[in-house]
Amino acid sequence: MITFEPITDEAYWQKIYLEAFPGRERSPYEMLVELSEMKPVVALHTIAEDGKAIGLVVWVELGDDKAFILYFAIDQSLRGGGYGGKVLTALKERFTNGIILEAEFQEPDADNLEQRERRHRFYEKNGVVDSTFASKAFGGIYHLMRSNVNVTVEDYLKGVQILSDYPTMVAPASQALRAFN
Repeated sequence: MITFEPITDEAYWQKIYLEAFPGRERSPYEMLVELSEMKPVVALHTIAEDGKAIGLVVWVELGDDKAFILYFAIDQSLRGGGYGGKVLTALKERFTNGIILEAEFQEPDADNLEQRERRHRFYEKNGVVDSTFASKAFGGIYHLMRSNVNVTVEDYLKGVQILSDYPTMVAPASQALRAFN
């Protein structure tokens, strides 16, 4: 069974975090911890299956059983074992009115286009679909993906606002490259 546990092994959590996210997408770990202490709706967890740590997640509770998933990663050594799908199922069960998250925009000239496409397909295969909107936030352009229509772009913007005053723009995904460049 998938559970979301308090962080007890900071070194393990940070190892996964550093491996999974490029520097331009990472907030300093200490800042995330401080945010979670100041704002109880921001939660940092170790993901476990049957008590064994398998990954990490950071979410912002938006109220009304909704959440913005800021970071989600499975331990690199365990990827491909079905854990990611199980975790998404557990997140959707926990936040029954929906989760919304960012997936790197599929820019045709991106260095890691294949990885971006694979990640996008993974989310869709697991019931987290493209909202048809994109955002420019935290140093990149992202598809906004959600588990159902109950969670909206406005919910996403609320989550971002809780995290910081960082300027965030949203546009239809079909116009994102033109709108954000």
